[in-house]
Amino acid sequence: MENEKMSEQPIESQNESNISKEMKDVEQPDSMDKPAEQEHESAPVVNANEAQSDPAPEPESEPAPEPESEPAPEPESEPEPQSGSAPEPESEPEPEPESEPEPQSDPAPEPESNPAPESESDPTSTNSDSEAEESPETFYQDIRQKAEEFVLQPDWAFVSNELANLALKMSEGPEPDSEGAKQAIAAFQTLRDEYEARKKAHYEELNQKRADNLERKKKILKQLSDLIEAQNWSATKEIRSIQQQWEHIKLLPASEVDALNKRFDSLLEEFENHKVDRLVKKLQKEEENLTLKLLLLEKIQELNGKADQASADFAALNDELLDLQNQWRKVGRVPMERNQHTWDQFYAALDKFSELRYKHDVSYRNSVEKALEKKQKLIKEAESLLDMEDLAEAARRVNKLHKLWKKTGNLPQKEENELWDTFKAATDAFNDKKSENLEELRAIEQKNYELKLALVQQAVSIKEAENSENGHQKMQDLMVEWKKIGPVPRKKSSKIWKQFKEVMDEFYNQRREHFKDVRKEHKENLKKKNEIIEQLNALADHDDPAIAVQEAKKLQDIFKEIGHVPIKLKNKVWKDYREVCDKIYGNYRSSGTDLGMERKLASEGLDPSARKEVITSQKKLDAAMKTITALEAEIIQFQEAKTYFKPTNKGNILLDDLDNKIAAAKNKLDQKHAEAYELKKSIDLLKNKGSE
Repeated sequence: MENEKMSEQPIESQNESNISKEMKDVEQPDSMDKPAEQEHESAPVVNANEAQSDPAPEPESEPAPEPESEPAPEPESEPEPQSGSAPEPESEPEPEPESEPEPQSDPAPEPESNPAPESESDPTSTNSDSEAEESPETFYQDIRQKAEEFVLQPDWAFVSNELANLALKMSEGPEPDSEGAKQAIAAFQTLRDEYEARKKAHYEELNQKRADNLERKKKILKQLSDLIEAQNWSATKEIRSIQQQWEHIKLLPASEVDALNKRFDSLLEEFENHKVDRLVKKLQKEEENLTLKLLLLEKIQELNGKADQASADFAALNDELLDLQNQWRKVGRVPMERNQHTWDQFYAALDKFSELRYKHDVSYRNSVEKALEKKQKLIKEAESLLDMEDLAEAARRVNKLHKLWKKTGNLPQKEENELWDTFKAATDAFNDKKSENLEELRAIEQKNYELKLALVQQAVSIKEAENSENGHQKMQDLMVEWKKIGPVPRKKSSKIWKQFKEVMDEFYNQRREHFKDVRKEHKENLKKKNEIIEQLNALADHDDPAIAVQEAKKLQDIFKEIGHVPIKLKNKVWKDYREVCDKIYGNYRSSGTDLGMERKLASEGLDPSARKEVITSQKKLDAAMKTITALEAEIIQFQEAKTYFKPTNKGNILLDDLDNKIAAAKNKLDQKHAEAYELKKSIDLLKNKGSE
């Protein structure tokens, strides 16, 4: 109803504007002879649009709006309101009859009753003698002053009406003969314009609020409708919230109020009807659930009868009991008054089964005894916490004890409850001690925090300074130290651990990237060495073994320059390389190169004795070159083996042994190179001497 009353206010505003017209008709009887157009031009009444948007105080009855051009009938008995005073409720115009009269352009005739005396009905005629003596400037200043007082009042309709009356009075006042009078008139008009602008903005804001409230109520209706469409008949809290929101919204367009309320009430009624049906079904379902649970209790009791035998198969019986327990949990609620009693019967039946199983099942009895022993041990540890000097370590330990208790197997319900009460009493006693020594505990935790903060700084230094190989072990050592340090303040625990973990993660990310590049390089080296091995395999089938050996030596030099390969394939690559090289040099040795050399030397003009010495020296040179090749390969193998050992400050026996072998091989290689050099020199001398 409040919405409807507020929505009726603009109608009364129009009636009040008609009252101002009616007052003018009474005050100016001579204007009745003027045409209607001149009358409207001369009267400074409130604009019709403004009057329509101006709500008045709440009327007792809703008057019907009258046409703008038709003046309202003049009251027969009540005098017109004086300027400066608010109109009384009794002076409101009477509602129009049901049949609306046609608008008339001529002014309405005077009422049959005699007009009120001029001194009472015409505010402009009051104290006419004193007004005659009053100067125009004083006259207009008084009107301006009254206007200033009116615009401060909160009643928009009343103030508009009074300003209209003052404007009418001003229009009938004396000719302004001074600058002060003209300024008063201008000030009055400014006050009135500003007031009307504020009034217009106020009602525009009011109308906008009505529109917004309408949208809000439509959304609430949509929420309620969605709940009902979803058949969510248990959403009692949501419905209550929706009702509160609905009742909180008051201001609405009058044309929408009835339809909205009707729709909302119908939806609420539908929900309430279905809610009652749901409650009835719920009670019926609870009775059905009670029947099912009583049936399951009978089956558990029958199961206990089977378990009370020495030859009972407890593995099968236990599986059957677990199945009955699962069925029990799936059954819903039972009536409230039977709920506790039903659960008591259920737990009593389970305890009975545990007692019978403990009595007849040896394996179960052993497992129960082990669980009992573990829990008794946990209780002793919990009781010993009171004697620990390091409160922070004890506080961390008590949390671990609770976790271990949960992981320990269950006992029969009675024993389980008794042990739990003892364990909890011990931990509660320690917690009380911890509460009494919070300052000491906080000091210990703060010290631990500082130690862990120092570890974070060390981790940062290792990350920035050490390479991936050396830093790995140092990071692992820091992690071991971290775990040895006790707890830190709870508010700082997550933060300090996050800092330490971020440094560790960043280090190992860099390490992974480093080894990723190394692995990539090793794969490329593997590809290059396999290509060389393929070329050597082709030389093994060459028609001229001597040429094959010469080409193989070039490929061997390239093979030596290539870096390491993946460690998993190192031995395989080396084996393939040695086999193909042995094949090439074996072909060379078994190809009868002495005969070929004899022919070659003979073609060069050497005598037989010289040819024999050259061939002998050449064989020695070939043997020396073979030894050189083997030594070079051996040195390469030793150098590759060194890369898989990490240098340490304490030294490494195997690494030192490899270094010694490499040094010996290099020394022998130098000797063979010197021997080969002398052989080549002697061969050249023999060839030059023989050719002479």
